[in-house]
Amino acid sequence: MRFIKVQDFALNIEESIKSTTIASSNELVMLTSSGTVTRYNISEQTWEPLFSVKSSMSYSDGGFDIEAPSTIYTLDSIVVIVNDYKRHGYVHYPGKYGPLHLWREDYHANISCYPIALFKNEADVPHLIYGEAWNHVQIMNLDTRQILTAAKSLIEENAEETYLEYREKYESYDDSPWPTPYDYFFGKLAMAPDQKHFLSAGWVWGSYDAYAVYDVNHFIHSNRISEKALGGWDHCERGACWIDNVTVVVAYDPHAEGEEGATKDSPQEIHFYNITYKESVLERKIKIRGIDLVNAQLYFNKDIQALIACTNQGGVVVLSLEGEKLLQDQTMTQVAYYPNLNLFLKVENQSITIYQIGR
Repeated sequence: MRFIKVQDFALNIEESIKSTTIASSNELVMLTSSGTVTRYNISEQTWEPLFSVKSSMSYSDGGFDIEAPSTIYTLDSIVVIVNDYKRHGYVHYPGKYGPLHLWREDYHANISCYPIALFKNEADVPHLIYGEAWNHVQIMNLDTRQILTAAKSLIEENAEETYLEYREKYESYDDSPWPTPYDYFFGKLAMAPDQKHFLSAGWVWGSYDAYAVYDVNHFIHSNRISEKALGGWDHCERGACWIDNVTVVVAYDPHAEGEEGATKDSPQEIHFYNITYKESVLERKIKIRGIDLVNAQLYFNKDIQALIACTNQGGVVVLSLEGEKLLQDQTMTQVAYYPNLNLFLKVENQSITIYQIGR
């Protein structure tokens, strides 16, 4: 097993590249300094401008910020771009419409990753999950632009029973209205492989990471919110990803969590959670020494049945599901991995380098 460089080229463009994603093995989608989102065909070296994030509308916060960190999401020909820690974004659906403006409320948006996920339902219809407020995400049918969750409340299932049980148990009472709205900051989203659940890498006041899984069908059709909470940990937007349709892994640092006897040199861990019909269950843990997992991006490659950790200091590390280090390249820094394509992307100024895991 080794890392193979499959593309290495410089873009012939005067503008600077602000954000890039791999849409397919032969295609990139980029945001340039002019505000244009464009497709780039690698083999033909051709550009196809799609739309601009610049708007004639006036916004109190200035609208989409070209200079701020942003992420591009793609599904077939659909392109979504958002400012990661600001309020604005756009959806472009060729042949249907575009650009469609996305906007979320400004309540700690500067520390809450813009929640975005694209998926197709069983009828192969594209949908978008997107943040509207800190504790509120919507699901939109992208073919019709209908917001399927428009009537959904911000109250959890069994909220009344939970409140009364708490008041009786702790003999606590206040004069606030109840039940209270959902008290959770949605974060970066990830779809399960079968597209039936989504994971939110969010947080709650404390503050600490609070990751949760939601059933897509229930989220659309139930008026109440039902979460399957994984746990709460030190607030750092730790790495997490899906392994299969019912398993999520989350990075864990015993020292940061104050475990007895743990030191800063203690091995970090990966925790495996089974997502059942009603809850998440911690099934097992593996220890990983010498890798800062909680500050890494975690991915899973199903073909080689291995975890990919893109770390800040240790480059890219490939790990078995038992914790064995299979491969590491410390020179591969500041890269993004696309597990469905088995491709790594590194962008430096106008230079594009693409790697893959091979033999």
